[in-house]
Amino acid sequence: MAIRCASAIERALEWTVDYTHQREAFGRPIAGFQNTRFKLAEVKTEAVVCRTFVDRCIEMHKDGGLTADDAAIAKLYTTELLCRVVDDCLQLFGGYGYMWEFPIARAYADARMSRIAGGTSEIMKEIISRTLTPE
Repeated sequence: MAIRCASAIERALEWTVDYTHQREAFGRPIAGFQNTRFKLAEVKTEAVVCRTFVDRCIEMHKDGGLTADDAAIAKLYTTELLCRVVDDCLQLFGGYGYMWEFPIARAYADARMSRIAGGTSEIMKEIISRTLTPE
């Protein structure tokens, strides 16, 4: 699930960058507005941090060192981040973000499912919290 979410975040960013360079408001592409550039910069930063963390988890798994709480952290972090990122990206699409012709609309619907499938966010928090109690 973490790998899927990291990929979905990257793809949502690609769609949004492309869209904001094509869509115009007040006679110029919306990518030309500072707020849009800053929001895209935030999303890119989150995407890079997410991918770096997920790649590290893959390395740990390959080496036999990925623990249940590491996996729960990966699932919790990436699914929650995906929902925030897709929401931010959809906002930049404006009303078009709700039209099924735009892939961001489907990504928005799919993102919510990620917080449930494979164990809810609350279950992930339970797994993680078990490692925080003194022995």
